[in-house]
Amino acid sequence: MRKLIILLATLLVPLMAQTSFAARVRVFVADMSAIGVPNKDEMKTTLQTLLAARLNSDRIMAVGSAGEADAIVTGTYVVLGKVFSMDAMARTNGGKTLTRVYIQGDSGEELIPAVGKLAEKLAAELDKAYAGGQSATSAPAALPAPLAAQAPLAAPKSDFIKNEQVRPVPAGEFIKPTEMEQGNTGGWLSKRLIGAANLMAVGASLPDGGREIFLAENCRLSYYRQAGDMKLVAETELRSSEKIISLDTIDGSKGIEIYVTLIRGDEPASQVWQVQGDKLVKLAEDLPYFFRAFSLAGGPKKLYAQAMGRDSEFFGDVFEATRSGNEIALKNPIKMQRFGDIYTFNQFRGQDGKMFTVVINPDGYLIVYGPDRKELWRSNDKFGGSELYYLKEDTSVNARVMDSKYRWIFMDMRIQVATGGAVLVGKNDGFWVLGNARSYKKGSVYCFAWNGSSLEEKWRTRETQNYMPDYYFDEARNELLILQTVQRSGVTSRGASSLAIKKVE
Repeated sequence: MRKLIILLATLLVPLMAQTSFAARVRVFVADMSAIGVPNKDEMKTTLQTLLAARLNSDRIMAVGSAGEADAIVTGTYVVLGKVFSMDAMARTNGGKTLTRVYIQGDSGEELIPAVGKLAEKLAAELDKAYAGGQSATSAPAALPAPLAAQAPLAAPKSDFIKNEQVRPVPAGEFIKPTEMEQGNTGGWLSKRLIGAANLMAVGASLPDGGREIFLAENCRLSYYRQAGDMKLVAETELRSSEKIISLDTIDGSKGIEIYVTLIRGDEPASQVWQVQGDKLVKLAEDLPYFFRAFSLAGGPKKLYAQAMGRDSEFFGDVFEATRSGNEIALKNPIKMQRFGDIYTFNQFRGQDGKMFTVVINPDGYLIVYGPDRKELWRSNDKFGGSELYYLKEDTSVNARVMDSKYRWIFMDMRIQVATGGAVLVGKNDGFWVLGNARSYKKGSVYCFAWNGSSLEEKWRTRETQNYMPDYYFDEARNELLILQTVQRSGVTSRGASSLAIKKVE
């Protein structure tokens, strides 16, 4: 019997090694350098995403970190005139070079096919590197005969995790760390709403327990009453030369006022509206400011304004604003941190009462600044992500070199801060983000708290199955409103939206 066990062990070890040799090579695509292109940071991330997606096959699996990878890929994308070259190098975790490949193209239109061809070359070279005796994962060594006879053979690890190995995820709309898990009561979802809305604002509470909801498309403002369902009450259409880029509500002397920040040409020409009965009535127009109504550092909701610069999107300080007719009075200026403007910043207080500023930079990273205006922390993940933009004429030298007349300014979702200091920010993920081309397919809302050194995640919503253009946390009701695009607008269609309301427990 002892000889039979030794014989079986001897036969099984080569079979286990063969199984290991057939395992997929785990590859991590690190940041790609970009030279000679605008929006370098965005291009680097895009190239990284494209290459990782195209490397995935039955032999190669792209992973999310260098620590779990067998091979690490780095690369460089260089543009000279209209010609470009992409080079990639694969190495082991220990730094040993496995292979180098490259590909060239004659114009930017060939970039995506070129990434696919580069991935094919790289995959072929990695197959060679890990074939014939070198394994992506180390094969188990054969046990000495005496030990093999005394101890059972360890089963080879599988790429599949069985159900019994996974702790069941608790049901609910919010995903939280174990120590933060609490139940929640589900939510409410509207029917399909005509129009692919970019923006949402909440108005007054209604006697039946519902609320006023305002939605904005590019050139249209719609007024709904939300109770058992969303009922369209009134809407108004602006000129085709005008584009709405921000929608806010604030308590006025005679009820809720709706501030519609719009761009006409390439300058702000904002308007103020109000609900009177079942109609939308214009109170003011041609206001040369960007407006935003929000709770700074979780305090009382106020109206703020910022001017546009001659050569920049936003100019100077952000001010508290009050309106009298078509006249805007500004007071209490707020100095902006680097990357900060009226739409990309908020503030919160630490446990010691000190004021901190949080900003989302153009590349999508959250940055926290201290009271001395020095950067204290920066997120590793990107947040925000919006398809809403406006155009501004670009007179810079770079515009002449790149033969581009306009600069695209994207309007990221706002950072909201609750009374207790919780920081809420939206995050969209997309399948097409390249230069000025953006198309997102899913979104979620994250809630953070400052722990003295960094923003620590407390919870996040489950990802939507659609692009999430806007969200709002109704702190009075402890409800999160999430706007979704269920159909994008087209030449002959306005598209469609839906509104989801989640109870936060």
